[in-house]
Amino acid sequence: MKYKICLVKKAELKDCAKILREIYNNNVLNEGWTEETSLNTCQFFYKQNKDLFFVAKDENDKVIGFTYSFIKPWSHGNLLMIEEISVAENYRKHGIAKALMFAVVSKAKEKYNISNVCGEAYYDKNVEWIPFDWYKRIGFSKNKELFIIEGEPNKIIDSLEK
Repeated sequence: MKYKICLVKKAELKDCAKILREIYNNNVLNEGWTEETSLNTCQFFYKQNKDLFFVAKDENDKVIGFTYSFIKPWSHGNLLMIEEISVAENYRKHGIAKALMFAVVSKAKEKYNISNVCGEAYYDKNVEWIPFDWYKRIGFSKNKELFIIEGEPNKIIDSLEK
């Protein structure tokens, strides 16, 4: 399969949003993304670091995958925060995610002199497509000290008011 990796154009954000929606709504995660929320997310990261928002396109210039990231200054240097890397289901297993990751890490290393690459990944040993094993194969490891926390705003506010 032929494809190319390039920086996203603003007009392609809707295509990225559609892939994002399809991935997160059509699997065990079933997160309930809408056209508006997925487009808002893509637009947000486009504004953050559009030089780190790459798309994969097929031979007809159709967007078939994307990655968006941002730079986070930290005590030991700039961190590349990989926020999303997604490939449309029919185009997986062709090296597209790997090519997208190569593009964003190479660009961030060259332009921002990054000291580390960070991100988050789902893990479920019963679901093949969940990407943590893929990240391990390309050199990532689970951070021993950090984990993701989340909370519902009203519950947090109520707890803090007590």
